[in-house]
Amino acid sequence: MEKKMDKKLNKKICRKIKKNVLMVLLTAFLSMACMVACTGGAEGTGSASGNGAMAGGQDGATGQEGELAGSASVSEGAAEDVWVMEPAPAVRAEVSDEEQRQQELAILEQGTFLYSGTTDNGYYPSDISWLNNAAPEDGIAILYACDDASHGGWGVLGLGVDAGGGHCQEDIAAASDNPGKERLLIYTVAEITELGGASGASEIQAFSLGAWNGGRIAGLYYLPAETLSQLVAYEESVAETEQIIRAYSGELSNENATENAQILYDYLQEVYGEACLTGQMESTWMGSPDYEMDYIEDNTGRLPAIRGLDFMHNDFQGVVNRSIEWWNNGGIVTICWHTGADFASGYDESKADNINWEEAFVPGSETYNALLAGMDRAVPYLQQLEDAGVPVLWRPFHELDGGWFWWSKGGSDNFVQLWQLMYSRYTDYWGLDNLIWVYGYSSNGGEMAEWYPGDSYVDLLGADSYNDGPNEQLFEECETIAPEGMPIVFHECGVIPTEEELTGAGAEWLFFMTWHTTWLTNTWDGNTIERLNEIYNSDYFITLDELPEFVSE
Repeated sequence: MEKKMDKKLNKKICRKIKKNVLMVLLTAFLSMACMVACTGGAEGTGSASGNGAMAGGQDGATGQEGELAGSASVSEGAAEDVWVMEPAPAVRAEVSDEEQRQQELAILEQGTFLYSGTTDNGYYPSDISWLNNAAPEDGIAILYACDDASHGGWGVLGLGVDAGGGHCQEDIAAASDNPGKERLLIYTVAEITELGGASGASEIQAFSLGAWNGGRIAGLYYLPAETLSQLVAYEESVAETEQIIRAYSGELSNENATENAQILYDYLQEVYGEACLTGQMESTWMGSPDYEMDYIEDNTGRLPAIRGLDFMHNDFQGVVNRSIEWWNNGGIVTICWHTGADFASGYDESKADNINWEEAFVPGSETYNALLAGMDRAVPYLQQLEDAGVPVLWRPFHELDGGWFWWSKGGSDNFVQLWQLMYSRYTDYWGLDNLIWVYGYSSNGGEMAEWYPGDSYVDLLGADSYNDGPNEQLFEECETIAPEGMPIVFHECGVIPTEEELTGAGAEWLFFMTWHTTWLTNTWDGNTIERLNEIYNSDYFITLDELPEFVSE
């Protein structure tokens, strides 16, 4: 045991020495790049220095320094010419799309083919005797796709039923990760009957399957119960084969995590399922970065347990300063990063930019080097937080499967590699040990498992949604992806769900985080003062004054 402890201690010492050397090189390189930019060098480049020169002061003014930052390649100035991450472990076995489709078609052909159409052409039959005479256990199978990638995640089909009480419709969305991929949906006749509000299929007067926004019905089939059961069994076998390979032990993914990070993570696991932490995103353009915090305190007498911050617009040093102050006052810090693909811009660029995904993960390529250089811009500031003892709920590349930010435009396979690259770069190369990695989905639908990078790269899993209520379906979807015991978080919301709503629906979110400005102050039909008081003064919700001491002795 003693030899084992000595070996572990020596490993930590070696890691710290390497980390200090790399940080000196990074800071020196970035400072030199900034000096070149400030003195009018030929390249006109600059970047972040360890003392916050790029951030433009405590509140992160975005002047010339911020515009120039990040164009120099850190990978060229650091230890190796080309750094390559260690191979990632397998996340799950996969059945190829081609194999799965062949097996599905073999089963579907045992049923009755009803329709296939071109883009935006739906199925509106005059004769639905096949449905009126069907048993409740029979069903339909829909093969569909979206030929307009801009509508990924949005409704492209509409299943309509009329049983005499008016038209009832259920919208079917294209998966945002790969909207052009043909997908399969199954409905039993009992489900169709229920949608129409009928007591039996014989009462259904009209049935339709509309298509719009690029929607395409590749095949619509009626299946008797026996064939439907065969198809369901096959789909279940595919899901079983493609189950995520688990590696979560209840510990932080980084075995070298700081003691404060481990103390905080232990606390989060302790309260998960028993209570919900309050959280609030800050803005920096409402006169004070404390605008939202002051609003909550003025109206409830409390402060949120978690403060959300954003490296957007190069506000690195401002975020660091406010994070340290919040932590020292007993709070928890979470940081996201709205940025373009250059990691040096803001919200507009985060939605407009894209990269050359074909060479993004080819070591030594221009895109690969640019990715590393961009990611590295945040390193000195995250290191400042580690040096100050501040653990960070680190939430980069949020709403990862939404399709609107550049980081998700390359699809799920590329995103998984992007996440793993940043994780390995920050953890293995730079030795940032204060980060608790938060993996954040959108509420946009799709096959979430395809986007999961593996338990070895995630500490908390969650999603954003601006739909009112407890969002219990979204919580359940996150539960299917997260390993058992990993806390699930609601890391962006509008109207805050109440204790009654959350507990009644079984949506055991670890924390909520209300978005800034009018998402918080929308008193006319959202977060009324009465609602805020109910939440912030409830025993179920944890506020800043109720947090324990997270600092190690």
